[in-house]
Amino acid sequence: MAQATYRKEGVLMHMTGKETSIAKKPFLVLLWIELALIVFVAGGSAYVSIAELTHPAAPFLGFIPLALFLLYFLIRKDRARTYYLTGISAIKGKQWLDYAPLLLILIVLLIANNGFAAAPASTFVYLLLTQLLLVGFVEETLFRGILMRVFAHKGVLYAVMISSVFFGITHALQALGGQSLEDTLLQIVYAFGTGFMLSLLVAKHQAVLLTILFHGLHNFINMTGNEPSNHLYDYLVLAIIAAYCLWLLRSVRQTRPAKQGVAPSVT
Repeated sequence: MAQATYRKEGVLMHMTGKETSIAKKPFLVLLWIELALIVFVAGGSAYVSIAELTHPAAPFLGFIPLALFLLYFLIRKDRARTYYLTGISAIKGKQWLDYAPLLLILIVLLIANNGFAAAPASTFVYLLLTQLLLVGFVEETLFRGILMRVFAHKGVLYAVMISSVFFGITHALQALGGQSLEDTLLQIVYAFGTGFMLSLLVAKHQAVLLTILFHGLHNFINMTGNEPSNHLYDYLVLAIIAAYCLWLLRSVRQTRPAKQGVAPSVT
């Protein structure tokens, strides 16, 4: 199938002359993603609660079937490149500086949490593996890989907004009970801002593996650290995210979508 390549103000997109089934119905894909997360993640949490499992990795059992399905989906027709899993190889030289703010955020979180809480070494290993290989892999592949790819033909920023809004909604559902209004609003804004930042990075570099790494480490630090005494560092991280997003938007801007076509081999 003939392919055309065009550049959207710094963002390289690959298009084909024919839409395949998954890209013709992007909102159906979005619906299936949300349903899968609700059913498997919520179902897994319910099972852990009913069975009274206490293993550190138990809360993330629901991600296992999703991770296995995504591995099968990506390997079956060599879709890793299509959904941005191989873009890391194209990042050269100063382009790596685009990821410096992510490192800064992780450092701020470490400082905010006063390092790591006391726990057995095995707990740290289990949590690190689950956050990288299950939570980070599943959520980044779904929101930054598949969703952004199937909506790419509508425009870069359209795809970024869809990805980040529904990433924020999915995580905001976890913040709707048992806490103050400030905590709830902070978590909603934090989830959307983080999703927007990572989506812009993927739009620019097509390197989901790096957002998986950040996502996993971010969760790991938050889960293994000491409880911060106030929200000062949360607001500092939000300020970093806001400034970083404004900077990224300079090179990732909305342009008119192609008249026809979607990403290559979107099946």
